[in-house]
Amino acid sequence: MRIYVFITTLLLTSGLFAQSSLKGQIKDEQGQPIYGANVFISDLQKGTTSDSNGNLLLTDIKEGVWKVTFSMVGFQTITKEITFTQNSAVEIVQVLKENEESLNEVVVSASRRSEYLSEIPASITVVNQKQLVDLSNSTTNINEILEFTVPGLAVSTGTFSNWGQTLRGRSLLVMIDGVPQSTPLRNGQLGIKSVSPNDISRVEVIKGATSIFGNGGNGGFINYITKKPNASKKIEGTTNIWGTSNLAKTKGALGFGAYQSLRGKIDKFNYYVSGSYEETGNKYDANGKVILPTYGLDNTRIYTALAKLEYEISDRQKISIGGNLYNSLQDTPFIPVQGSFEVYNENGDYTLTPGYGVEGSIEGQEPTGSKLYNGNLKYNLNNIFDGTTDFTADVYYQKTKNIFFYSDKFENGGQSVINAEKYGLRPNFNTTLTPSESTEITLTYGLDLLKDKTNQGLLDGRLWVPNIDMFSWAQYVQSTIKFNDEWVLKVGLRYDDMNLTIDDYNTLPYSPLGDGNFNSSVAVKGGEIGFDNLAFNAGVRYIKHQEFIPYVSYSQGFSIADLGSVLRSATADNIEDIQLEPAVTKNYEFGFLSKFKNFRLEAVGYYSVSNLGTGVVFDENINSFVPSKKPQNIYGGEVAIDYTAFDNKLQVGTSYSYVEGVTHNVGDENNLTYLGGDVISAPKLTAYVTWLPTNKISTSLRMTNLGNRSRFNSYLDANDNYTFRHTQFPVEGYTLLNWSMNYKLQENISVSLAVNNLLNEYYLPARSQWAAPLRTFTGTGEGTNAKLSVLYNF
Repeated sequence: MRIYVFITTLLLTSGLFAQSSLKGQIKDEQGQPIYGANVFISDLQKGTTSDSNGNLLLTDIKEGVWKVTFSMVGFQTITKEITFTQNSAVEIVQVLKENEESLNEVVVSASRRSEYLSEIPASITVVNQKQLVDLSNSTTNINEILEFTVPGLAVSTGTFSNWGQTLRGRSLLVMIDGVPQSTPLRNGQLGIKSVSPNDISRVEVIKGATSIFGNGGNGGFINYITKKPNASKKIEGTTNIWGTSNLAKTKGALGFGAYQSLRGKIDKFNYYVSGSYEETGNKYDANGKVILPTYGLDNTRIYTALAKLEYEISDRQKISIGGNLYNSLQDTPFIPVQGSFEVYNENGDYTLTPGYGVEGSIEGQEPTGSKLYNGNLKYNLNNIFDGTTDFTADVYYQKTKNIFFYSDKFENGGQSVINAEKYGLRPNFNTTLTPSESTEITLTYGLDLLKDKTNQGLLDGRLWVPNIDMFSWAQYVQSTIKFNDEWVLKVGLRYDDMNLTIDDYNTLPYSPLGDGNFNSSVAVKGGEIGFDNLAFNAGVRYIKHQEFIPYVSYSQGFSIADLGSVLRSATADNIEDIQLEPAVTKNYEFGFLSKFKNFRLEAVGYYSVSNLGTGVVFDENINSFVPSKKPQNIYGGEVAIDYTAFDNKLQVGTSYSYVEGVTHNVGDENNLTYLGGDVISAPKLTAYVTWLPTNKISTSLRMTNLGNRSRFNSYLDANDNYTFRHTQFPVEGYTLLNWSMNYKLQENISVSLAVNNLLNEYYLPARSQWAAPLRTFTGTGEGTNAKLSVLYNF
C-alpha cells in the first residue's frame, strides 16, 4: 500500500508558481492535425498532448528559456528552445515529419501502448497499411497475406481453417483491436479469418509466449488494428471493386467483390463506416479438377461491416463506440471424395492420392463458415496526474458461431458448431516518469475482466462439448526503463485467475478415424474448477547504434489447452476425475535488427518449453483424439533481409523460417520423438522483387517456398499393413510464384492485376499431407488464378 501512496504522491507533484503559457497547433506535412502528440518540458516535468484538432495548451510555465520537445509515435521528434517571459502567451504551429524508417514502425500491442519497434526487446512483425494494400490486390485471403509477410508463421492451409497454421510451433491468439476472436475453450482454429483486409490499418504479430494478454496465446498473438476515423473533411472515402477467376479452368470460376468506406469529421464527431460483399466461384487445381470442398474457399459469400464513432468531450477526453461484423458462408454444389494413401514398406515409401469434389449435395447440410460480431465502447482520459498518465477503459462484446462440414464420424452423421460469447472490461493506465534527463520510466498497468461462454454441439441439437462458463480476472503491470537513449529494459508481471463452471453432459458416440467404431456415451457430472498463474517476462535491448540493435528476452505464457477436446473425449463420469491442467510455456530468445542506408537485416533464434502440448494426439486406448499431455521442446530461427536501390524504385527482400520440436513422456527426457505437422511446419522461404519503372506503374513478383519435412517412420498396424500415425506423415515441399502490377490512372484512381500460382504448380498444401491419415483433409492447392481490381479514393 505504501508504494501506491508513494507513486501517487510523485505523480501529483508539480510546480505551483509558473505564470506563462504555450498554445498552438501540431500538424503533419499535409497540414492535417495530429491527435495525441506529446509536448513536454523536461526541466519542468510538465507536458500535455494535442487534441483531435491538433491544438495544444500548456499553462503555468515558469519564466525562462526551456527546451520543449514535440513527439508522436510514427513521427520525427523535434526539440526547440523557447523563451517564456512573465505572464506571456507563446503561440506556435509545429509541423512533424513522418518517420518512414522501418526501425521506427509503431507498435501498440506489445505493451498496450505506443512504442517504437526498435525499442522493444521481443520478436515482432508489423504488416503496415501499404503492404496490406499491395497484397490485397492479389488476394482477400488474410491467411495467405500473413503467410508471406510473417516469418515464423506456418504456411496457409489453402482452406478456410487455420488448423496447423501455428506460430513458431504453438497456438496463437487472434484479436481485433485487442478484443480476442479465438475460441480457446474449444479451439475451432478459424480465428485468423475474422476481418476484411480492407478495414485493417496494420497487423501486429507478437511472437513467443507473452504475459501481456491472457488465455490462448502460448505461441504469440495476431492483433488486427482496424482503421481509425481520422479525416479533415466532412466526408471522405474509398471504393474498391474486383473480379476473380481460376485460369486453369474457368467453368463457374468467376467471382467478384465490392468494398466501400466513408469517414469524416463533423464538429467534435469523427466517424468511419465500411461494408463489403464478396462471392467466390469454383476452385480448381492445376489439372482443372475441383478442389476438395471440405473447409473450402469455393462458392463462398463473405459479408463484412465496420463502424466507429468518436466524440471529443474535451481536449483531454474522448469516447468512442464501434463494432464489426464478419460473415463467411460456403454453400458449395460439390461433395467431397476423400483422399487415400498407401505405404509400401518399412522405409516409408508411399503414394498419396488427394481428395476432390464432385457435383452433389448432402441432405440437410447447412452452409459452413463463421459468423462473428464485435462491439466496443471506449473512454480515453489523457494528462491526468499532472500530465504524466493516460487512462483508457473499454467494455467489449464478442460473439462467434463456427459451423463445420458434415461428418459421418458422428453416429447417424451431423454438422458440429462452436458457439462462443465473450464480455470484457479493461481499465488501463499508462504513466511516464522522467526522473532525470537520461532516464525515462514507463508503467503500463490495469485489469482484464473476461466472461467467456462456449459450447460445441451438432446442428440437430445434440451436445458434443458441454456448456463451459468461464470468468477470469487478471492484473498486470509492464515497466519499460530507457537509459541514455542506449538501453531499454522491459519487465512485466501478469496474474491470471480463472474459474470455470461446466454443466452435466453426456459424451457423444464418435468414430475419430471414420471406421464405424463409435465410442460409447458416458454420462459426466459437471462442476466447478479453477486455475491461476503468475507469468513473468523480461527483456533488454541495446539501441544506441541502428547498425546493430540486439536484444535478449525471457517470457512466459499461460493457457487452457483446448479444454473442450478434453471434455468431449472424457471416459470418467465426474469432472473432478478428469485430469485438467493449464499449459505453461517458457520462451527464451535472442535477436537483432540492423539498418544501414538501403539495407535492413533482422535475425532471431528461440527456444521454448511447455509442460503440455499444443496439438491433439490419437489415443488408441480410448479410441479418441485428445490434447497432448507430453512436455514439448521447440526451437528455431528466423532471418529477414530487405534492400532498396535506385531511390526506392527497386525493392528486394527475402525471409527464412525454421522450426523444429520434440516431445517426451514425463520423466523420460532422453527418449525424444519429433512433433507432428499440426504443430511443426516445414521450413519456409519467401522472396520478393518490386520495381517502379515510372511514377504510375509498380510491379511485384513474390515467391513462397515450402521445404521438405520427413521425420517419421512407418509402422505395422493391427492388420499388418504399413502406415503412418496421425499428423506424423512426410511433407514434400513446393514453390509458388505470384505476380501483380498496379497502374495509377490518376492520383486517386488505380487499377491492378494479379496472377497467383503463376506457373500453375500442382501441389498439396502442407496440411493436406500431414493430415493424410485422417483421409478427410487431403486436397490439392488452387491452380493459376487471377484478380483484377479498381481502387478509388475521394
